[in-house]
Amino acid sequence: MKHLPAIAAAALAAATVLGVAAPANAAQPSAAAMNSEAYWESLGYGECTKYELPDGADIVWLPATAPSQQFSLLVLKAGSGAMANDVIPYPYDDGYAYLHSSGKDISHYISCLAPRLS
Repeated sequence: MKHLPAIAAAALAAATVLGVAAPANAAQPSAAAMNSEAYWESLGYGECTKYELPDGADIVWLPATAPSQQFSLLVLKAGSGAMANDVIPYPYDDGYAYLHSSGKDISHYISCLAPRLS
């Protein structure tokens, strides 16, 4: 039981550090911002490309990547509103099919490539 005060002090110190590091009431990005490659690139997802699907698509397939790269993010856009974007970190590539969770046609998607993690 003598270790309890040390553990409590460590927990309090960790909570204090986390509290300082976390933004207070961070505003959610606008849907328009999330529909931009630059937004995701600024968050460190690598080089992002946006693909417009004027006729819509119910399925998106990602191609194979070079051995030194991997997809770090896939954003599927269907419909509008708060649930319009499905954000998929580290999606599978090489023919894996993606559908939007709403079942609606995908109007565009953004895929991001980054160096492959070891």
